[in-house]
Amino acid sequence: MDGKIAVMSDLHSNKEALDAVLADIRSVGIGRVICLGDLVGYASGVRSTLNAVRDLECPVVMGNHDFAVVSGSIPEEFNDTARAGVRFAMDRLKPDELDWLRQLPPKVEMDGVTFLHASLADPREWNYVIDPEDALAHFHRQPARLAFCGHTHRPAMWWLDPRTDRVGHRHGEGRLELPRTGKVLVDVGSVGQPRDTDPRACYVIYHESGETVEFRRVEYDIKRTKRKILRAKLPRFSAQRLSLGR
Repeated sequence: MDGKIAVMSDLHSNKEALDAVLADIRSVGIGRVICLGDLVGYASGVRSTLNAVRDLECPVVMGNHDFAVVSGSIPEEFNDTARAGVRFAMDRLKPDELDWLRQLPPKVEMDGVTFLHASLADPREWNYVIDPEDALAHFHRQPARLAFCGHTHRPAMWWLDPRTDRVGHRHGEGRLELPRTGKVLVDVGSVGQPRDTDPRACYVIYHESGETVEFRRVEYDIKRTKRKILRAKLPRFSAQRLSLGR
């Protein structure tokens, strides 16, 4: 890998947020994109969001909502809002779109960097990395020095001190230098449904040459997305939470 790469995750059928992020990516002159999954769920732009990513012809990994849709089995731990979004996607995706979603890999390795959706601690369980214990369990399975994930909808940087086995953490904001030693995990946040109290879409630019990551926040037409969710008769909370960023 060389230069800069845009890494995005958790689009969740929010086409307005995706369009705004892709416009921002183009505006800063980045031609390489990786998507870390959860294209579907929650919002109403199921087919348009999936096909916009498909048209990018970029590396894409499978998220837990994607897996629920293609497996036809909704996990018990999904709440009613998540279940409604998965069923909505199941009912609307065409066979070729489901086939494309089904073939997505669980992770991508590129030039010594790992890209995945959730924790590596137990990939079949889709574990979150939200505290130091979660991060430590993940780091014990992370083969590369650097990895990027999504899933939590909360942008962050985690790192493991190789001398002490202690985990460090910073909220994902602005431009951050990667630690020079030890393993690092960058959570790129969410394009379609941020949950860190900032409602703007979030993605990350990885500057390989400078060993930095830049967390980008992008305004989008939240009101339009909310209207479309309500028009589709999806749960009202799926719309309400977008303005709250949680």
